[in-house]
Amino acid sequence: MAILKLRVATPLFVLKGGAVVSGLDAFYKDGRLYLVDPTHPALVSRAATLEDVVKLASADPPRYAYAAYPAPPIPPNTEVKIGTAPPASTIKGVLRTAYLLAVLAKDSAVAGQFLQSVRDALQEKLHPKYVASRGEAIVFKRHLGRRTFDIFNLMRVKEGAFNANHRVYKIDVVEGGAIKTSIYAVGLAPDSVLEYEIEVRPFVKESGEKELWLTEQELKDALDTFAREVAAFERERRGYAACDRGMRLGFGAGRRWKTVLNFVEKKDPTLFGDIERYMSTKLNRVWDDKTVKTAEEKPVGWVCYEWR
Repeated sequence: MAILKLRVATPLFVLKGGAVVSGLDAFYKDGRLYLVDPTHPALVSRAATLEDVVKLASADPPRYAYAAYPAPPIPPNTEVKIGTAPPASTIKGVLRTAYLLAVLAKDSAVAGQFLQSVRDALQEKLHPKYVASRGEAIVFKRHLGRRTFDIFNLMRVKEGAFNANHRVYKIDVVEGGAIKTSIYAVGLAPDSVLEYEIEVRPFVKESGEKELWLTEQELKDALDTFAREVAAFERERRGYAACDRGMRLGFGAGRRWKTVLNFVEKKDPTLFGDIERYMSTKLNRVWDDKTVKTAEEKPVGWVCYEWR
């Protein structure tokens, strides 16, 4: 078993915890945002209407809060999204993308099949989420008679020790040096530390014989290569990378950290352009690298990692 240890370098957001609205079920006071349940018995028993509930809660937020976070001043009626620590599935997804890149870079025949499958998916006008999965099947699927097996089912990621500090941040969406819009969200603060246990099992045949289709060392090497390549892109394009062994996770990390677009762009620039146009059409927005989400004037989501 291997341990992947992450240290948060810039505010990190995994926005799967819902949202609150300042002045309704969240109240700012003395540098903290207090989250309040309007159905709290202590409030409901003393208030006849929602307006009364809000007045009571706003007068003494700490008394009724079920959670509180350090926060900058937040305007009234502002939505604040609630973030969580990256779940094991996020880490497994990054490792899957990294392993995909490693195989494509090593095997030109597989790379050719992958690129052709993506071309075919575009021609068939598949849903965006299926464009890459068509190609991924070439790398990850094994056919066992009538059964199909995904080799990443042999890999397990488990959340380990977390030392997570949360706070509210103002996230700016920046393009061309100008702020287009801003949102507020609860995220992991720098110096939070997260550990994940990575275990790879052998494949067991019906005969009982075991085969190693995937190894921990392959995953380590793949992540190192993937992170190094995309971080180099970040340094060139944005002039910033948090650390030598670093990557970006979660909301705002950008498409390069979730795909093998760097590889596609190098091997087939025409296909890369086709993908950009196709995704822009399907998503009804420009799909590119021009915007960056920042908090405290740094790109969000950077973590520095080490293997143990």
